[in-house]
Amino acid sequence: MDKKASWDDIPSLDLSIEIGEKMEKTKDHRTAVRMVSKDILRMLTENARVMYVRVATSKGPLKQMGILEDINRGGLCFSMSGHNLQKNESIKIGVMLGKRPLQTNANVRWVTGNKVGVEYVNPKPEDVSFLAELYTAKILNRV
Repeated sequence: MDKKASWDDIPSLDLSIEIGEKMEKTKDHRTAVRMVSKDILRMLTENARVMYVRVATSKGPLKQMGILEDINRGGLCFSMSGHNLQKNESIKIGVMLGKRPLQTNANVRWVTGNKVGVEYVNPKPEDVSFLAELYTAKILNRV
C-alpha cells in the first residue's frame, strides 16, 4: 500500500517576487501592506467618517480615543492628540471594524507627534484571518 502524501512532502513553489537578491518591502519597511481607514469604511459600508481606537495602558484606559489611520495583519497606526505613549510600551487596543471588534495586546513600535504605530502581540488567529480576508476583498474589488 502506498504511503499517502502529506503537505510536507510537496516542495515549495516559492512564489515570492524578488527585486535583485531581496524581497521588496513596502515604502515604510513593512512586510505587510496596510489598508487605510477610508478604504475599510467603504468596504464595510459604514456611514461613519472615522474609526475610533480605544487604548489602555498599565495605568488604565486612556480617556481620549484615537482615530484609526491604517491597519494590517501585524499592527495598526492611530492618531491621538495629547497622549503620552512611549516606544516599546505595552498596551491593549480595541477597534470596531464594522460590527466586528478587534481587541488585542500590542507594543508601541514608534511615536511621531500625534501618530502611534503598534504591533500586535499574540493576536487571535481569527482576527489575523479576518484582516487577511479584508485585504483580499480590497484587492478583489479593485479588479
